[in-house]
Amino acid sequence: MMKILMVALVTTVPALAQVGSPQKPPLTDREQVKADRAKAVEAEKSAPTTRPWDRDADGKRPWDQKPSKP
Repeated sequence: MMKILMVALVTTVPALAQVGSPQKPPLTDREQVKADRAKAVEAEKSAPTTRPWDRDADGKRPWDQKPSKP
């Protein structure tokens, strides 16, 4: 019985002592904002140019146009 416990101890302890793969440190707020902005730019580039729910007939968004002079 003692031999079985010794074998189990010798084989399981090294396996339990192994460390997991190192994880990247979490992104800072600034890095997260940069990543979100880059993702938004990529999404804007790949988006279709004519989306009727947010673009006018000329393909521009209302807030991108210059205000008309009266």
